[in-house]
Amino acid sequence: MTAPICPTCQTPARLTGGAEIYPHRSDLAALRIWKCDVCPSAYVGCHPGTEDALGTPAGPELRKARMTLHHSRIDPLWKKADQCGAYQPEDARARKQIQRAARVRVYAYLADRMGLTTDETHTGMFSIEQCREAWRVLTGVTYPQIRAWAHQRQAPKTADLNKGRAA
Repeated sequence: MTAPICPTCQTPARLTGGAEIYPHRSDLAALRIWKCDVCPSAYVGCHPGTEDALGTPAGPELRKARMTLHHSRIDPLWKKADQCGAYQPEDARARKQIQRAARVRVYAYLADRMGLTTDETHTGMFSIEQCREAWRVLTGVTYPQIRAWAHQRQAPKTADLNKGRAA
């Protein structure tokens, strides 16, 4: 387990518990959280059941920007992909499968448009400027457009494979 580095002060964060960050919320006391001791309100949570950071520590403004980007732009695209008219899922399992694939496509699209790798494209690692850029990139974009973009990217690869078979 490597401590995440605070992007503001470049200091490694310290692992703590939810009781320190949320002293008034006993229901959050058991959470594992990485906190920057230099930047007083910068912290980041961990993946459930682990000490693996969800990103880099962030102060209130950046945390809000990351959450807003997720809830208002990214999540609606993939969570409603099964309702975009391109699919007819048979059951809840099929809907989940569509959503998983859509989530991968949404992040791949965002990475492509932002000039990042897919490993770099996580809101928990974004700066405030990257959150703003991602917001602009996704404004007005629909999941069918992202799906078409993904299919277009796959088309040349399929055509190249078919050329090799014909020879």
